[in-house]
Amino acid sequence: MQPTSGPWSSGDGFSFGLGKKKDAKARRSVSGMACSLSTVQQRICLLVFDEGVEVRYATLREGTLVVGSERVVLRADAGELDAEGAATDGSYFYVTGSHSAKRSDCQSNPHSRHVLRFRRDPATGRALRSPSGDPSGILVDYADSGRLWAIMQAQPELKAFVGEGKCLGSAPPPEAPELAGQDGVNIEGLAVSDGRLYFGFRGPARKSLALILAVDAEALFKGGDAKANVTRIKVGAGRGIRDMVAVAGGFLLLTGPDDDPANQERVKWSIAWWDGTSSAAVATPKTLATLDLEGVELRQLKAGKANTCEDKALKPEAMTVLEETPQAYKLLILSDGMCDGGALAFTVVR
Repeated sequence: MQPTSGPWSSGDGFSFGLGKKKDAKARRSVSGMACSLSTVQQRICLLVFDEGVEVRYATLREGTLVVGSERVVLRADAGELDAEGAATDGSYFYVTGSHSAKRSDCQSNPHSRHVLRFRRDPATGRALRSPSGDPSGILVDYADSGRLWAIMQAQPELKAFVGEGKCLGSAPPPEAPELAGQDGVNIEGLAVSDGRLYFGFRGPARKSLALILAVDAEALFKGGDAKANVTRIKVGAGRGIRDMVAVAGGFLLLTGPDDDPANQERVKWSIAWWDGTSSAAVATPKTLATLDLEGVELRQLKAGKANTCEDKALKPEAMTVLEETPQAYKLLILSDGMCDGGALAFTVVR
């Protein structure tokens, strides 16, 4: 399935104040999004990046991604959160780190083992701050949980892949060829529905199966029984979950290459629908479409010498629903490797 429009314009693009090269790298690192309507029916999206610890807002408007300049700092330290997923239930925003080892050398990255929650303002569609109107104000009801790591270690389906220095995929990391890949955990998708958070795993992915871990949101942040359960999802050989979003009656899954280098070019991206039910057996989602990205050209964006950006790759990692009808889903998909996500619109028949 080819895109119906895109890549959408993003004007001057995001700015992080890091300098020309670092800003361009950050702009190419969109990895998740959480979108909702404000009271004036503007579709506002919180975009997360797998570089740094800041997120940004964008407004979706008539084929344009209108980027915002407001800074939202997720954590006070300088560690790499490696944010990979975002979701909103209308009351809160949720952001998850990848919980992964560093891809280049398999070193542990405890900074990525966080799940964050903060209050959404229903009027503006943005995070609620205190004091009101202060751009440096504290995020209201901000909570930072590190419990997911221990919860994963307690799950029979996940515990073998959760630990210090667990490499991603089955191939050795580029800078540590002496280390064997161990299919270490790598969270890339996040959705929320009925008070539960759903974490979609790019890895481990074995025997055509990916994993989704669901937990009680309140318990994750406030303590108590998280009522965790893991669902094995049949997504196809070499595939993992790259993002997910709650829809009526279930979830849409964006699937794509898992963490093995051999699958990066061979495996295509697809959209599937899962009804959200979990059991001891394997869940088989309904495949709706395979994305045809062959005609999408990489771009060179220039907005003055200080804010230029060149697309490097097309790797879909963030998805939102623009419209849901009985016949189809209208989706917007953003990519890691594309400046400001390189937004592409698709109409996917149900």
